[in-house]
Amino acid sequence: MLRRSGGAVALTTALLLGCASGGHPPSAADANAAARAEPATPAQPGTATTGELSAPARAAPPPAAIDLQGQLSIKLLALGDQPAKGASLGFFFHGHPDAGRLELMTPLGSQIAQVGWTRAGAWLQRAGGRSGDPAREPRLGADLSANAPEDGLERFDSIDAMSERVLGEAIPLQTLIHWMQGRADPDRPSVTAPNADLAIGTFSQDGWLIDTREWPRLLQATRAAGPMLRGIQIKVRLDR
Repeated sequence: MLRRSGGAVALTTALLLGCASGGHPPSAADANAAARAEPATPAQPGTATTGELSAPARAAPPPAAIDLQGQLSIKLLALGDQPAKGASLGFFFHGHPDAGRLELMTPLGSQIAQVGWTRAGAWLQRAGGRSGDPAREPRLGADLSANAPEDGLERFDSIDAMSERVLGEAIPLQTLIHWMQGRADPDRPSVTAPNADLAIGTFSQDGWLIDTREWPRLLQATRAAGPMLRGIQIKVRLDR
């Protein structure tokens, strides 16, 4: 589940306004603006010296937005009666790990879907909807046209639930944004060069092995298979 903070009310308002204005998902900039609009936390009583007023504490500025573009390759290994399958997608990302928008496209450039998230939740906007035929990508987890609302917009409580709908397996998209920048998520435990056979430039985090030795040209993330856990291999080739 996504972490919630004191900004959840403002961010939820931005999310609802995006839906009310014609079903368009909120942008990362909308989420940042909502966060900046929150009142500053007042100073605690008793902190001012005699004859002085304590100034309100300033809220921390939102993270700077980043832009990433490239190709995303995902391979889901076979598990039990589930066959191996994979997908190759183009992508554009704008935002930051806490609030971002990710556009997914076929290798030929046709848009499949937009996905996005804030601290308040996540959403999926499939291509098509009322304005055209829905995109079909059988290699992905589920046909995005199946059981979708007429306008193609679906909302989720968590990024994991959303990524499972789009990709067929829960992928840590928030953390992947950090990995695409050649680093571990600073808010979660990680181990550098976890195996003596692995060179510097690799680290493990949340059960994934991340290889940044060819970054920024290539990033690889691997989750090993287990008795009840499907193995996943991700490759990201960055254009910018």
